Amino acid sequence: MSSTEQVRAAVEAARALLAGATSFPRASDVEMIEMLGGVAELGRVAEALQVRLAHEIEERSQRPTDDEPLYLLLGARHAKEAVGRAFGVRPGRAQELLAMARATSPSMGLTGVDIPASYPAVAAALTGGELSFAQAHAIVTTLAPAAPRADVEQLALAEQTLVRHATDPAMPLPPEQLTVLARRCVALLDPDGVLPNDERQRALRSLRIRQQLDGSWLTTIRSPAEDGSALKALIDAYTGPRAKVAFHDESCAQGGCDGADCSTAEASLDDRTPEQKGHDAIIAMVKAHAASGDAPIAGGETPTLVFTGTVEAYEAYVRDVCHSERTVTIEHTGCLVPIERVDELLCHSVIHHMIVDEHDHPLWLGRSKRLFSRAQKLALAKRDKGCRVPGCAMPVAWTQTHHIIPWQLGGLTDVDNGILVCEYHHHEIHAGRLRVEKAGPEPGQWRIVPELQPARLRTAFLAMPGAAHPTVERAIEPVGTRSLPTAASASLAVKLPELPERGVERCLAPAARPPRRHRRPVSVTERRLGAMHERHGGARDHRARIDLLPRPGIVLRR
Repeated sequence: MSSTEQVRAAVEAARALLAGATSFPRASDVEMIEMLGGVAELGRVAEALQVRLAHEIEERSQRPTDDEPLYLLLGARHAKEAVGRAFGVRPGRAQELLAMARATSPSMGLTGVDIPASYPAVAAALTGGELSFAQAHAIVTTLAPAAPRADVEQLALAEQTLVRHATDPAMPLPPEQLTVLARRCVALLDPDGVLPNDERQRALRSLRIRQQLDGSWLTTIRSPAEDGSALKALIDAYTGPRAKVAFHDESCAQGGCDGADCSTAEASLDDRTPEQKGHDAIIAMVKAHAASGDAPIAGGETPTLVFTGTVEAYEAYVRDVCHSERTVTIEHTGCLVPIERVDELLCHSVIHHMIVDEHDHPLWLGRSKRLFSRAQKLALAKRDKGCRVPGCAMPVAWTQTHHIIPWQLGGLTDVDNGILVCEYHHHEIHAGRLRVEKAGPEPGQWRIVPELQPARLRTAFLAMPGAAHPTVERAIEPVGTRSLPTAASASLAVKLPELPERGVERCLAPAARPPRRHRRPVSVTERRLGAMHERHGGARDHRARIDLLPRPGIVLRR
């Protein structure tokens, strides 16, 4: 039987097995284990055949005869493209197949002398179907830099050792562990190569930030071994699983350390993936450094994000009426974010009120500050000790202070009305997926629970039976007539330029959302804002107000 006939027979046999895949659920565990082993071996054999055929394609594409190169017959421009088209793989994979073929195939020197394969042990295991392509690639690519300077016998011994660990029937090493073991072998084979390798790593360090088509940012970082290990250790500290230690005794009826601890244990509300936790940890470090005052000065200020939008657009958003603008703009990058983000920014950002003319030229700039002071943040840090969401491990330095009763609704900037949350869970609270509620009769006793209602909440709070909301003591005064205890230390700022007032028509389209039950039109003027507080001042005496939907607004004084 020729090679072509053997290939056809093997393909037919594999197709017959695939056609009978409907019987797999009825197979026993023993049959399934045997089938997995056979298919795994079949895959390794197929990969070895790809390596051998890639070698033939390259050899026949470089033959010195007058015959046409093989890659031209395959409709390609070179051997790599021919391999990629033949096997339907990407150019990178085709290049890896060709490199493996050169490393595991004998060649002929310029004088006509046969040169054996550079890695005979890998070639034998690959041909015998004992070694996968990924394992062979890990061994060859890791040993290759040290091969020119290493002793031939020691190199062969290291290769055989790695192949033996990769093909161990009891516990074969995966490619990742083979790479780690091969690096140790390289350190022994070429001690002088460790320093040049470290210098090469430092020369290749890089950080690249690119914006994607959807507006998000893709960050690619390449670090030397030491710097990358330091970064990974820090990220692992915040993304690793955590378990509470419980000591059991005979008096514990619920299986924990004691009945009280078992009954009051809070389930974790942190549903982020390890990748999302790692991202949030890095962003929190960046923002904490920008807000610390140690960051470089750019344009006379520390690195600050400025969000710009119009008061008219925000008022239309609060009133649930149609408006052409539904976004705010980040000045530094020009990126657009939803106007719903303003509610979250109001908790920890500085608001600038700018009046512009019809050509967007600034005519007047004011500012209002209502941030927690440093002493208040220290008190909150002592009480909350980090993000208060159960299961979140963000430290105090990476948290934001959330007004439980919104500041724009009269909530006081004091310790009893504040709670520390990380940026991610701060967003979840304003998105309505988490809610802050009273956890006891004493001031400052709050807890965060999941919000099951699908309503689009911006802020949520409740009063326990018998407990009253804090009184609204904020006086409506012009800017400059009163001072606050501290300046803003956040690295975010909101600048809302007010455009000339013009009428806004309600949207009558069928797809428009109905007005929220608890919201009425909110004006940004002092007169209407004061009237709003007077009309609803008695609402704080109501008992058992659950899932109260406050009417968000923004206080801008002239």
